[in-house]
Amino acid sequence: MRGLEQADCAVAIGRPLGEVVILQVLESSLNCSTGEMLLLWGRLTWRKTCGRLSGLTFSSEANTLVVRQRLMQPGGGVLLQYSGQPAPGTFHRECDMQLFGPRGEIVSPSLSPDGRHVGGCRVFISVAPQARIAIHALVTDVVAGTEGTDASYILIRDIHSPRTTAFHGQQTLYWESEGSQAEMEFSLGFLEARTSLRGQYWTLQKGAL
Repeated sequence: MRGLEQADCAVAIGRPLGEVVILQVLESSLNCSTGEMLLLWGRLTWRKTCGRLSGLTFSSEANTLVVRQRLMQPGGGVLLQYSGQPAPGTFHRECDMQLFGPRGEIVSPSLSPDGRHVGGCRVFISVAPQARIAIHALVTDVVAGTEGTDASYILIRDIHSPRTTAFHGQQTLYWESEGSQAEMEFSLGFLEARTSLRGQYWTLQKGAL
């Protein structure tokens, strides 16, 4: 992230579920007195730093990390190196899925052979940090007696804002994020009702409505 002309630059780093991102600062020429800084954020992670960065190592709490550099004078910046390693704890569930890229297909998870998924299942979506996410999907095959109940639902969370939207019952849903990462949670009641969701996600430019 050095030798760039723009004042703000951001990169997204993604690893498979079950890993964390290890980020090492090899060199840094950030001038803290002028407001230059390095921002790190992701699921369960938020850090702003600047001084004495060379040689420091940061570890994310989940499998994705966005790194944003803010410069006041072009030409400086940081030189980074990253890798992945197994997560020390269990953040994700066995049925969780991770989707990367500017667009893709979303399919709701299925129950495991033993018929149980404690806490439901999640789909994580990560796109370029300069983009937002649009989701369009159809929920079908709602079993009689479960439509609209509290036990069967889909939650969509915007990782970079406190916004969470709940969807109940058979419907066509559309949702847009404010940031570049989203999380879809399918409740255990949704999975047990054999309800299905199929749809797509794609990227939107920030500022576009």
